[in-house]
Order: sequence, then structure tokens, then C-alpha cells
Amino acid sequence: MNIDPKHTAFGRHETFPLRYAWLTKGYRAVTERPDIFAQPDRAMVKLGVGRNMVSAILYWLQAARLLDYADGEATPTTLGQVILGDEGDRFLEDEATLWVLHWLIASNSRLATGFYWFFNRFALPRFREDELRAGLTDFVARELRIERSASTLKSDTSTLLRMYAPGDPTEPGRGEDHLDTPMSQLRLVEQTGQGREFLSLRSPRPFLPPLALHVALAECFADDRQGRPAIPVRDLLYGRDDGAAPGAVFRLSEDGLMTALNRVMRTWPGCYELRDTAGVHQLYRVRDVASPEAILEDYYRQDAAA
Repeated sequence: MNIDPKHTAFGRHETFPLRYAWLTKGYRAVTERPDIFAQPDRAMVKLGVGRNMVSAILYWLQAARLLDYADGEATPTTLGQVILGDEGDRFLEDEATLWVLHWLIASNSRLATGFYWFFNRFALPRFREDELRAGLTDFVARELRIERSASTLKSDTSTLLRMYAPGDPTEPGRGEDHLDTPMSQLRLVEQTGQGREFLSLRSPRPFLPPLALHVALAECFADDRQGRPAIPVRDLLYGRDDGAAPGAVFRLSEDGLMTALNRVMRTWPGCYELRDTAGVHQLYRVRDVASPEAILEDYYRQDAAA
């Protein structure tokens, strides 16, 4: 999704990082009663959490693009049905699903703007929390040209770090989040142990599941405004037209991205080709690539049959 200053969202997670059981619980509750989130007291009992956590669960289901919510009713998206339905990975047991969910959140500029900014636009590989907050504040003021309170932006940076950086169990407020948030497993952000410094480095990441990159590539081609059959590898690495970049979202080095692309091409032969055109290294869509929903549905079907 390309970023649009008129459609942004900050701080709607109520300062709660995504937790393991939330997506499954929230999705199941919605399939049983679509208006459950319009009745906070009923939702608190059904989900077994407090009022603010109810709001956070609804937010994360929307940020991960698993649910649409309008006029007091929630509707599972096709992605939601594929991932959290009976034939999917409703308990998030497959690590590939976590990487896909990470992409869905970090590329969602409308509902997870701070997360989108961090993974696609923030350039410092080593930083302190105050530097992260200053960077987001500057982006909102100078590029988006909108006003957001300092406390709202602070809640986004704090929640992002607690969600992605493995926590120190001895540090108040971080250990519990680390144990219960799936995104810390991906190790995309790490705490250095030197005070409040963090690292978010590009690296080869040989453990990145090809499925996650295939889903991201399918979205990149589908979102291309001009419908071009090829995307320069540099754009996949760093982004273009304010769109999300798989290389940035997955924190891949250039060599890591090339290796990951080759793994995707071996796993799904006939979908993509790497070519040099007029001196530009590009990834070509050889034939119409299936939608992310179809890719995931086929993956889970094969996994169940294995």
C-alpha cells in the first residue's frame, strides 16, 4: 500500500503489542457474532480480556488485514478466512505464517502507519528509543504534514519495540510482552544490552520462508500503478513510489534478497525470472501470479496433505 497522508493511523493498539492468541480468539468471536466488538461488555466476557485489550484485538485484526470493520459489524477478509479459517493456520503454528503476518502489518500504511514507516523508511540500523521517536515525529510533521500528539507517537514507537525486540525478562514491562508476542521470534529488532540501544540490521536471513516473499511479491505486482511486468531489484530492496519494499520489511541485505528470490523461483517455477534489461537488474512476472490468498490457500492445502 502506498502511503496517503489522508489515510493514516497511529496509537490505535492502546499500547498493547500483538499477542499470540488474540488473532485466533478475535476471529472466532467474529465468525460467531459479527457485532461482538460493538458490544464491549460482551466482548470482554467472550475474549477474557479488559476493555482496552478488546480494542487492541480489533485493531490488530484490522492492521493485519484479516478483518474489515464498519457500522459496528466485523467481516473476515478473504486473507483472514484463508489464514485463520479451519483449513489455514489458525493457531499460528507455522513460522511462515508469522512472516506473512509481519508483511501484512508492516506494509499497511493506512492502519499501521508507524510500523510501515519504521520498516520501510527508517534508515538507522542502530538507534535509541528517543531517536526512533524523533524520526517518526519528523516524518509525520515534514512528510505527512499532519499533527499527532507526542504521546500518540511515543505509544507507537514503544509498542513497536516491545512487539519486535526480544525483551529482557528482568526489565519491568518487557519480559511478559516478549514471551507472548509472536513477532519477537522473527528477530527483526534486537536490544544491544547497552542501555536502550536497539539494532535492526539488514542481513541474509537464510531462514526467511519463501512463502512470505512470494506473498509480498504478488502484492507488489498487484499494487503497481502502471501494471508493469517487471520490478527493478533495487525497488524490491529499497521501495518506490512510497510503496512497501520486501527487502526493507524483511530486513534483507542485497545478497540476502537475491538468494531469497532464487528460492522463490525454485519453489514456484514459472512465476518469475531475473533479467538484466538496459543495465537494470529486474524481476519479471513471467505469467500472471496468483493472488496472495490463492498462494496461501495452496500452501496450507499442501501442508495439510504432507
